[in-house]
Amino acid sequence: MSFELRLTIYIVALILCGCAYFLWVAYGPVKRFLFRHWTIRMYYRKVNQVVLDHDFYLINDFKGKTAGAETFHIDHVIIGDKYVYVVRDRFYDGTLLSNPDDQSWLYCSGSKSRYIQNPLIYNRLRAERLRLLGPIDSHIILPVVLVNDDCFYTPFEQSPELGYFVSLRQFPKFIDRKESEPIAPIDPDMAKLLAEDVYSIKMNNRNEP
Repeated sequence: MSFELRLTIYIVALILCGCAYFLWVAYGPVKRFLFRHWTIRMYYRKVNQVVLDHDFYLINDFKGKTAGAETFHIDHVIIGDKYVYVVRDRFYDGTLLSNPDDQSWLYCSGSKSRYIQNPLIYNRLRAERLRLLGPIDSHIILPVVLVNDDCFYTPFEQSPELGYFVSLRQFPKFIDRKESEPIAPIDPDMAKLLAEDVYSIKMNNRNEP
């Protein structure tokens, strides 16, 4: 075997080893990035479709700021005919031991388990912060945690006070059910004004971290 051939084989082997090492190191971050991108698209597509079907107002990726200058984020603010929905997207590839009154829930995924912040409490706080930004009646604000269809959790009572835990598949039916409740609708002019105010606040805070 000539020197040139051995050198070529050596260089090719080094390149292949380098590529293999890069893929091994980058696999986790790349996988998480692609999975997060796909998940976000899935949730946004479902929310957008529900809003289009009902001709509601929708503000995605809302950023607000409290009186204490603390920035907070809401995935989706939906202004319906009767309710304002504060929606947070969550993906859980496992089982949740859930109680709406507990500060933390046990999250079991595969052979691993850990405690996570109760997503209902987290979202209720965001809904309350949104209410304080404008003239929104607390009785028409509904905090909703939107989860993947194969998320398993301990069943619990759901209410406007505690918040709602809804799968992607059930989300359209959930909206239909809430919007068919026998309460007075939001005044159309007020709904339009509210949507404009929420969007304006979002744009004013879009550069906040």
